[in-house]
Amino acid sequence: MHNNLIQKISDLMDDQAAAYTRLESVTAQLSAVLVRGEPESIEVLTRAGEAELTRMRSRLWEITSTLTDFAEIRAREEEKKPLEIAVRDAFDMAAKSLLEAARKFQKISNRVANLAINGTSFANACIENCGVSPSTYRPPILKSMTGAAR
Repeated sequence: MHNNLIQKISDLMDDQAAAYTRLESVTAQLSAVLVRGEPESIEVLTRAGEAELTRMRSRLWEITSTLTDFAEIRAREEEKKPLEIAVRDAFDMAAKSLLEAARKFQKISNRVANLAINGTSFANACIENCGVSPSTYRPPILKSMTGAAR
């Protein structure tokens, strides 16, 4: 029973590490799209990232609840049985892989967050110093211009 729970957790952690890799790819693409300024692509990539994060949250809950089940079963046992070596090794490898994937994702997500923040700051500074550029602002067209130039 213990081995099955730990093996399930290992499989979930492997899935989570793969999800981090997918999320890292989406984030790298988002970085490039932010620089190019493609709103449609930004929206698509943001939705893809949000969907992946939702699945990751669900998987994390499953990992946590399975670990809790394991701990409760283990606490009720009078004689503690050791885990199989292969299961323990698989768990260790999955945990290391998950931590490495999370670290790699954290690095790229920090870069993209800084890019977005700096881009927003730059745009705000441009608007504040130069006003809204003529290519993005068109004054309203009035039927009659009488009284407008008083």
